[in-house]
Amino acid sequence: MRQLQVFVAASRARSFSDAASKLGISQPSLSGTIGKIEEQLGFRLFDRTTRSLLLTADGRDLAALAEDLVRDFEAALRGIAARSAGKRGRVSIAVLPSIAAAVLPQALSAFAREFAEIDLTVHDVLQDRAVNMLRDGIVDFAVTTQTATYPELEFNELATDPFILVCRRNHPLAQQKIIRWRAAAEYPFIALSPNTSVRRFADAAMAQAHAAVRPRYEVELIASAVNLVAAGLGITALPGLTLATFRAAKVVVRPLEEPTIHRSLGILKLKERSLSAPARFLHEHVAVSLASASRVVLQSNRKPSKVG
Repeated sequence: MRQLQVFVAASRARSFSDAASKLGISQPSLSGTIGKIEEQLGFRLFDRTTRSLLLTADGRDLAALAEDLVRDFEAALRGIAARSAGKRGRVSIAVLPSIAAAVLPQALSAFAREFAEIDLTVHDVLQDRAVNMLRDGIVDFAVTTQTATYPELEFNELATDPFILVCRRNHPLAQQKIIRWRAAAEYPFIALSPNTSVRRFADAAMAQAHAAVRPRYEVELIASAVNLVAAGLGITALPGLTLATFRAAKVVVRPLEEPTIHRSLGILKLKERSLSAPARFLHEHVAVSLASASRVVLQSNRKPSKVG
């Protein structure tokens, strides 16, 4: 590429001395480079006289091609430099839908202020999909629960998220300060689909409580579960951070115990992949938001509360 840059500079100049001056090299060095190019190609690129420097017909053809190659190469270098400096580029992350509303708004606002020219893609997907997207290099990092061990991944735990009962205000369980899982199993239960991490935690809690529960309803979305609760069709159990997704629902929440179930939350990334400056910035702010949201949930879970 350096030889092409020298040739392009020479093709634009009136003499080798002018071209050498623009490139910041000596004229003999430039002449030697042009000579090597002509030797490799097997034809002359310039007709040289004592007063002028003219491209041959072959030289003009090569100059047209070289101009495009050098321009594209220099544009690519500028683009890489801009991305490295955080002025251009794209950041992609994966995040569990059950925590996105609680964690992302504050972090994304800070990112938008700092990196207005950076495109950002947020994939709110389930746990298995988030892990696969990270392993395939589609996202820079993922905000998830603790996952199975993969040698190429590292998980940084940042928060714990307790499970809570969600019921209508006039439900019998709403009169109690703390609910046991076994007691919750006695009422129509609204569960998330089996492929969600929330469902796996809830099933594990019921098994530990030796409570046999068959969901009356199964839904894909947290909002759907809460709306069914608000309609009086049953109760559900959700992680505390999901409260941010249904503040308008006329329901109450209560701590669940025996067993007390917490899910570990954090950021998952590839061990050998360094993050760009914008991705590092977002990583840091998501970590702060996640830890802060978790503290709020843990404090509110110490006393009964209503939502909406």
